[in-house]
Amino acid sequence: MSCTTAVMAQEAVDESKESEDESAVEVISVTGQRQSLESAIDLKKNADTIGDSIVLDEAGKVPSTSLLEILERSPGVTMNRVRAGSEGSPDGFAFEGSGIQVRGLNKSKTLINGREVFSANGGSGLSWADVGPELLKAVTVYKASRADLIEGGVAGTVNLQTRMPFDFEGFKANGSVTADYGDFSEELTPAYSGLISDRWETDYGEFGVLLNMGYSKIASHDSNIIIPPYHATNYNGQRVYAPAGVRFTQDQFERERTGYYAALQWKPRENLEFFHTTFISERESNRDSQIMTIEPGAPVGVLDGAQFDGDVFVSGAISSTNLTSGLPVAMNSSFTPGFSKTADHSFGFEYESDYWDLSGSYQYVKAESRSGKYSLGGAVLENIIETNMDLTGSRPAVTFGNPLSTDPANTGMSRINWLDMENEGDAHAFQLDASFYLEHDFFRKVAVGGRVADREESDSFVGTWWSATGRNWNGVPRAFVDTAPEGDFYLEEFSDFFKGDVQAPGAVWVGTDQINSADQFARVYNTYTACGPDLYYQCSDPEASNYIYGNPPNRNFDQRPSFYDTKHKTQSLYAMVGFENYGDSFWSNFTGNFGVRWVNYDIESMGNFAFNGGARYYASVADAQASVEAMGGLSNILAWQEANEGVQPPFTRESVGFENERVGELTKDYFLPSFNIKFEPVENWIVRYAFTKTLTPPRYPDIRAQGIASVQTTENVINQELDALYPDDDVSIPAIFSGYTNTSGNPFLEPEIAYNHDISVEWYPRKGSSVHLSLFHKTIENYITFNNFSGPGAEYFNEDSYPQSAFTDGSGSSFLDGPVQSRTNFNAEEDTIISGFELGGRTYFDDLPGWLSGFGVDANVTYIGNDSPDAFALDINGDELSVPVIGLSEWSYSATLLYDKGDLSARLAYNWRDRYLTTTNDSGTTRVYTDPFSGDDIQIGLPVYAAAIGRLDASVSYRVTDAINVKLNVQNLTDEDQRTEMEILDGVFVDRAVFVTDRRISLHVGFDF
Repeated sequence: MSCTTAVMAQEAVDESKESEDESAVEVISVTGQRQSLESAIDLKKNADTIGDSIVLDEAGKVPSTSLLEILERSPGVTMNRVRAGSEGSPDGFAFEGSGIQVRGLNKSKTLINGREVFSANGGSGLSWADVGPELLKAVTVYKASRADLIEGGVAGTVNLQTRMPFDFEGFKANGSVTADYGDFSEELTPAYSGLISDRWETDYGEFGVLLNMGYSKIASHDSNIIIPPYHATNYNGQRVYAPAGVRFTQDQFERERTGYYAALQWKPRENLEFFHTTFISERESNRDSQIMTIEPGAPVGVLDGAQFDGDVFVSGAISSTNLTSGLPVAMNSSFTPGFSKTADHSFGFEYESDYWDLSGSYQYVKAESRSGKYSLGGAVLENIIETNMDLTGSRPAVTFGNPLSTDPANTGMSRINWLDMENEGDAHAFQLDASFYLEHDFFRKVAVGGRVADREESDSFVGTWWSATGRNWNGVPRAFVDTAPEGDFYLEEFSDFFKGDVQAPGAVWVGTDQINSADQFARVYNTYTACGPDLYYQCSDPEASNYIYGNPPNRNFDQRPSFYDTKHKTQSLYAMVGFENYGDSFWSNFTGNFGVRWVNYDIESMGNFAFNGGARYYASVADAQASVEAMGGLSNILAWQEANEGVQPPFTRESVGFENERVGELTKDYFLPSFNIKFEPVENWIVRYAFTKTLTPPRYPDIRAQGIASVQTTENVINQELDALYPDDDVSIPAIFSGYTNTSGNPFLEPEIAYNHDISVEWYPRKGSSVHLSLFHKTIENYITFNNFSGPGAEYFNEDSYPQSAFTDGSGSSFLDGPVQSRTNFNAEEDTIISGFELGGRTYFDDLPGWLSGFGVDANVTYIGNDSPDAFALDINGDELSVPVIGLSEWSYSATLLYDKGDLSARLAYNWRDRYLTTTNDSGTTRVYTDPFSGDDIQIGLPVYAAAIGRLDASVSYRVTDAINVKLNVQNLTDEDQRTEMEILDGVFVDRAVFVTDRRISLHVGFDF
């Protein structure tokens, strides 16, 4: 018998098998068969730890398109349909979900068959969308840990279990075919899976082979309206807060996922077994997007007649601050491809004897991912004078006061967004476990083991999020739709916006796939960022050539690529003791285990640190004044500039770019104790308690040694005098140096440490029925939070690589000391507290007559409170806001109406979760603007929340024969909108976005032989 970690839920055919080392946990069956539900309750009753599992039917009857949608059925587990935290910007809809929280935390560990698995995504564990449920036997969510579980999840541990040949008595084959339809995409897409397994006796022992394959494709569309951050503005002399524009977006998404799994088992003797598994999952996705937006990035004006809730705009018309110039409309389309692959190859053995057993494994994981984004953006030259907005309804209503021009001669290109990201990682892991069975009245087993793992990952970024195309002022003529190559643009009319229920206020010209494609880079580069005799556009001098970003085409667009490598080594040892006691008194019947796990954590990050050059500025106000005097005074500056075309004003400095390598390393030992005990005070009642200490390492992007710094400037007040002196001319001088800005990781972040207390009380009044109440409390040290940092430049930069500010006349350079303003991740000094309860139950109404006795109910509710350290969150006025833990919903619940009678099985399930924080530092809601009353610069960082939402799903399954079943699934029956909200003032929430996407219907046919 082995003490190595394994999923505790077994298939129905194995559920009657018990051994003293099994640790079964609660199982929520999704097979649609009542027998599995009743067996699941027996497994929960016999469990020796706290957790929840989902068993997937061997015939492929899975009720959801993604693993996340399956996990959401577990008590205390919530999934994100709006990206949160490290998952990306919440302004994009996650079609299959983007992550989970276990009891409010998103930092869980993912295992396959008890061994660590990951995607090449920056050390965030497994990307849930990469793995299809078709290849899995069961999924277990451990909420309390044990010494023999691999460390790494303060939230919990998610273990994915695959099937093995010896799970079946002999030959086994099954398969499934599914047709899936989305009512927005109006596309029918296929999915299929198949499994074949057999075992046979030979002269060399028993052999087993299992092959499993799954394929799934989905197509989905979404529309969304996004409201930019609100800013303070002047409305008839009053300080009010109004949205700075509106954005309209639609996406067409397609995903294909293919999984391969093979398992071999060889049992040369009854007590010795060898195994091999290969698990490969590939995912390829494409997203096309079209955007029309009014986003000036600064305060807007509000016309008379607007309505306010207090000081907050709710309806009316916005315009430019002078109320006459209007606001510009910008647009773009983009293509975002993605590819990821994870391959897990494992070898191992298990040896059993009468008094001890031994097991071991070697695992190799190879993961890779690639993604890109290709886009050309432009603007309509004619502004919209009035933008009418009504934010009082369930969806924002927006119209333009004047028609939006669709004349191709009025749409000019402005910017290019072209980038490629690549991630590659691999890991080697060795594990050895032994168990010794004791002939003792109390201590029954001692388990010991060790693990060595060596993981590496390389992450790189090449390209630009924003670079100017030809704009005339940069030496390359501006491209307009009417002058562009034929087929590069089309008129997007948003004709099916919000499934046709919402009318967009206009149409815009956006790029076709003739532009938005990686293989078109050279053509797009030479067309829209260059001019010359042999190019599509000619320069003002027909004989001249000009390339904004150089020739040959430069994929970095004069920016520096970023890259970092991470090496993560782990060594661990554990010892665990199992005990049991039986007596006649109330609390004398108990079993449990205690142990400790030692972990040596060694992580190193290496990357490039770049200082951006090319910024021009004065070192001080005194230098600016001296420069004006050198040019003959304010009244002579225009004449001086005309006489010295191309020459910078005297005393002007320019930042000198450089790049060097940085390395950061952290090595530390941790001891993780655990204690689990289970009481059976009276018949059908169980009380459990667990104390565990767990850890979660930082994500690789958070500890990356890579970073970028640049000079920061403030407005030169002399330019206000020049504006007044030369109202009809563009006359200005450089800004004033004010310090530096920095964006980088923190290589010295420590793992988060959680001290966990869990109590569970369970009642099993009769067969097929149960009620449970679980209480939990977590105290988390070293909680990783995102916040501001400021320090002197002389201390932040290395003395041998101080950034230089060179005089533009070539007379020399020097280091200008100044504050470094940075926002990065830190280990908080204060503890984070998570506490709450889960209450759930399941029963069938057996006492009802006839067919009514097939009805049942399965329901649970979770409450989570939290007290977390301050993070970067600033309201419209720049005042600090208190925010909760990212991803945590205070309340969530699930209620499922069950029906199982004969060959018919049905489910009607409603899942609801409360508002949760997605981010405090998204680029779309973090910026600096000038206060219209004080003239001061205000830094804002508006937290974005996903609004509370509930979804109703249904499924009906019928067993046609013993070998064939048919199932119909409907997801999002009520066609709910997903919303996000911004907290713009303390306790004041307004809409950030509203999304609408497909309601999905699928028909599934399963075969079992």
